[in-house]
Amino acid sequence: MTRPRTVTHTYTLAGGWQRARHGPLTVDLADELRRQGITMVRARRGLFDVREISLLNPPPARSGSAPRHG
Repeated sequence: MTRPRTVTHTYTLAGGWQRARHGPLTVDLADELRRQGITMVRARRGLFDVREISLLNPPPARSGSAPRHG
């Protein structure tokens, strides 16, 4: 299992990119940031692995968690 990404910056239309220290990017943190109007985050895992992640659409459900119909 990989470690979670750490949020380093947040983005809003009004304020642009702002430095932030929110800790690991979890589902709960992403929901909270969305409620605050934040649309994107920069999150890092390691020294060179930095990504800009959109918070506009929640991530798809994992395939193992979907109920089976059959």
